[in-house]
Amino acid sequence: MKTKEITVTSRGDGMDEALEMTEALGKRSGLGRKENLRLRLLAEELFGTMKSIAGDVEGIYYVEKEGTRFDICMKAQVILTAEMREQFLSVSSTGKNAAAKSFMGKIRDMITTVVMSMNSDPTMLQMGIMSAGSPIGYQGGLECYEWYMNKYKEAVRDSDPEGESEAWDELEKSIVANLADDVSISIVRSEVAVKITKTF
Repeated sequence: MKTKEITVTSRGDGMDEALEMTEALGKRSGLGRKENLRLRLLAEELFGTMKSIAGDVEGIYYVEKEGTRFDICMKAQVILTAEMREQFLSVSSTGKNAAAKSFMGKIRDMITTVVMSMNSDPTMLQMGIMSAGSPIGYQGGLECYEWYMNKYKEAVRDSDPEGESEAWDELEKSIVANLADDVSISIVRSEVAVKITKTF
């Protein structure tokens, strides 16, 4: 089943309604208090990432459920102006982007970088791969990018089996990395689709 679609914005519009809908679905599905809290936390993390993207972003939020599996989904158009691009490049080049020190911060930067590389500056792609970790993939040439959290975890594990890297530290501290079964992101031009999967 699929819930209704709710329009949400990076200014926070629609997010309270979306969280209430998510909690209501969890209750109707028989989730306990702790399980439902985890479902809500995953939705909150998704919205937090949306709010941190530069500019006004508007998206469509919904949840799909099959058995005990929940897919928290959002599709949004990320339109970056020249001014936003310069600001992002400046912050990235000076290394002062504190948000990118977190796992979800890196996801935010990956989305921004790939959107910029696809719409204005192909040279941004290499920087995006480095900032997001190597497991960025693409299909159809430069038209569509796909990224999966579990593939990223595998790449981090392969490069650091002792678990001593900053990337592992970020994963261990991340709510999403600890609670979600997977996260998938697809980007086509300026359209970004994020899906957080959790099975109880």
